[in-house]
Amino acid sequence: MPEDSSKPVVFSTGKPKPWWQGAAGLSLVVSAIAALVLGMGSYAMGPTSSSATGIVAANALSADAVTRVLAAGKPTIIEFGANSCVSCREMKPVLHALAQDTRIAVADVDIIKERDYISRYQIRLMPTQVFYDTKGQEIGRHMGKISGDEIMQRLGVPSLGATP
Repeated sequence: MPEDSSKPVVFSTGKPKPWWQGAAGLSLVVSAIAALVLGMGSYAMGPTSSSATGIVAANALSADAVTRVLAAGKPTIIEFGANSCVSCREMKPVLHALAQDTRIAVADVDIIKERDYISRYQIRLMPTQVFYDTKGQEIGRHMGKISGDEIMQRLGVPSLGATP
């Protein structure tokens, strides 16, 4: 009969290290702190006026952002939302794409930073898109996410990809 060559089980007499004291735990903690600091910095900076994309942010203007954007005399969409709102952040790429179209004006108002807009424009849900005609008259509203094609349709502007 062959001899048993297995080694006996040895139990540790010391306490195990907590997860945060190991190399992987330390890396996780440092990454989390870095993400938190970068996120807070990004939130504190907020949206700014972007001449490259054509979107006007409310905090970048000295007067009422809505009034100044409407003065352009173009069909206009103004989104009232906040950086802390997930649906509002999901709408940002749609708004940036629409801002490339010179036939319309696009504005993004952060109602957390500019709270007076909530009562002035009667905002009840984030995001709320308000549509204006070329004369600056409100022609409709939408609450929640909306596609770029539907925005163009509500503004009465044919989509660039549409055939006549």
